Amino acid sequence: MGKFLWFFLPFALLAQSEGETIYMTKGCYGCHGVKGEGIGNYPKLAGKPEAFLIDRLHKLKEGIGHTSKRDIMIPFAKALSEKEIRSVSGYLGRIDPSRDRKEDVADEYLGGFGS
Repeated sequence: MGKFLWFFLPFALLAQSEGETIYMTKGCYGCHGVKGEGIGNYPKLAGKPEAFLIDRLHKLKEGIGHTSKRDIMIPFAKALSEKEIRSVSGYLGRIDPSRDRKEDVADEYLGGFGS
């Protein structure tokens, strides 16, 4: 069992650093903060469930969303490949949200689909 885990550890670390690289190079940090903490009325993404973020990005990529930030987010979502969506969502989901205790932004800014 231990050998099995050691085999996959480098892949897990690669995925995390890949997700962070995508987050930074695609400009996500400009609105969502360097560590996903959110800026102003842009939502905090740190610690959100990976599946939740993947779903939101898929919907935005399809042009679906009921939020005042929808028109800003759609081109960013459309520019992401499936692999990038999964990598950046995994990265954000692994950030410890307890290190930043500021109030979450209303769900309206996360696509308006409800949590």
